[in-house]
Amino acid sequence: MRKHLNNGKGITLVELLAAIVLASIVMLIVYSVLMSGTKQYKSQLEKNNQLTDISYALKMITKDIRKTEDPQIINNSKIELNGINYSLDGNTINRNGVVIASSIKRFHVTSENNKWIIEIESSNGVGVEKTEKTEVYLRKGDE
Repeated sequence: MRKHLNNGKGITLVELLAAIVLASIVMLIVYSVLMSGTKQYKSQLEKNNQLTDISYALKMITKDIRKTEDPQIINNSKIELNGINYSLDGNTINRNGVVIASSIKRFHVTSENNKWIIEIESSNGVGVEKTEKTEVYLRKGDE
């Protein structure tokens, strides 16, 4: 009987089960590393998209403010710039009714002397919040 076990013509059930268990452990480790990388990528992409939206909105607003001779703050979340209106509508910032930024939690505009402070806070719904703030100094051509 000992001759029959040592002839090396096959594998035993125990060897097969050990190989399957080891392969399963390796596959679980590889899978968890891949899933972690994918989750991190999606998180970073969402943060980047939020910052891009906020930056784009701030650049548009700033550009239009500088072109306008008499900008007006209607209320803390609505401004009028020579026929161009920016407002917070739900969770979007609109420019004359066209959405320029989404997932916005707060759009706040205040005025101090010849300076406007514009603050935009965005939230993606899963706890990731980004806030950007800019100050625009109003220029008077006659002064």
